[in-house]
Amino acid sequence: MLYNVMLFFHILGTAVMFIAVGITLTGMIAMLHARNTETLRNWAQVAVKMDGLLPFSVILILLPGLYLAISSWGWGAAWVNISLAVLIAMTIAGPIINLRRLKAILEAANNEKSSTPSTYVLEKVRDTVLWKSVVIMTLLAVALLFLMTMKLDYIGSLVTLAIGVITGIFAANILLKNTSKAASMKHRSTNSTQKA
Repeated sequence: MLYNVMLFFHILGTAVMFIAVGITLTGMIAMLHARNTETLRNWAQVAVKMDGLLPFSVILILLPGLYLAISSWGWGAAWVNISLAVLIAMTIAGPIINLRRLKAILEAANNEKSSTPSTYVLEKVRDTVLWKSVVIMTLLAVALLFLMTMKLDYIGSLVTLAIGVITGIFAANILLKNTSKAASMKHRSTNSTQKA
């Protein structure tokens, strides 16, 4: 009975993590496409709140997960050890890398006087470290879910994590590249309209 209750909270924590990450990513993508400062500010507020929810989800994952590891899976399982190490690393890195940068975007948007986001604000939104970190952590969360399901050995677990990191880097680069092209085209069309 206790095993099932702990498993439920472990899965609930995973669901909360994916909801928070999904809404954070949605907010970040919306900020990339925001045409006015108010919209950008609103999405920045959402992203900050959702990223702040991640530590709560980690507690829901970690505490029951420790019980499950001790009572059933054991510390000899490679996927347990690697998943625990990655989850702790993400818990530490998330607030240091992501939340700090998301709050800086929100602060810049709050201080913005123009109705359209300035270059300064947009540079903060397009921060490559933030994008790579959030997308990599998202794909590492998917990798951890895969490890929990497949229960791989050390080599399989490390390969799974490597795929998550590499895919995250490429995905972040593609997102930023596509939005940079769209933004420069929009800027050119706005300038040509103003000159005419």
